[in-house]
Amino acid sequence: MRLQMLVLAVLLFLPGCGDTSPVGRTSSDLEAIDKIYEQSGPKAAIDKLNEYLKSKPNDDLAWTILGNAYQDLDQNEKAEAAYKKALEINSNGFQAITSMGILRRKQGKYDEALAYYEKALAINPKYAQAYSSMTVIALKQEKDTKALEYAKKAYNLDKTDPVIVANLAVAYHYNGMAELRDKMTVEARRLGYTKIDKLEKIYSGELTIRD
Repeated sequence: MRLQMLVLAVLLFLPGCGDTSPVGRTSSDLEAIDKIYEQSGPKAAIDKLNEYLKSKPNDDLAWTILGNAYQDLDQNEKAEAAYKKALEINSNGFQAITSMGILRRKQGKYDEALAYYEKALAINPKYAQAYSSMTVIALKQEKDTKALEYAKKAYNLDKTDPVIVANLAVAYHYNGMAELRDKMTVEARRLGYTKIDKLEKIYSGELTIRD
């Protein structure tokens, strides 16, 4: 479900909330908003989320999702305000913490981003999407061995997220492991990853995720 996907990324090519896996707890109302998001996009979803939050203002997950939707529209100030509201309600909301990390990564504030990811992992050590987001930062900083370490941790925690699999493929690529890269690329495609063309451009050198 797209609105439940928190990314994380963000991770490589997907904007805003479309880059991490389901958060694991949603109401039927949020599920209905998810369908609106898929059919009509983030603007329509934001309208519905704001309506939802009028009646349930203490739903930290809804605030986090709202922030992710704003990230999809590159409205980063509004995204940050939504995440801060989520964390006022639930300071241990690792989804909002990770999303703040994504926002900092997009702003080029890598040390701050990593601090958020590490905080999220301290709360939930099995949150694969945080490791996958850390993969992206390490690749941007040309710390390829570390990137592969993070990518493997993410994959071992969640083998079903297509973005996690795609990030592992890219980490293999930058570590010169073409056979494993290609294997993960096939797997990402099987799982529904829609940016295979961009992966291929990275492999050919036409694109880079380096800074």
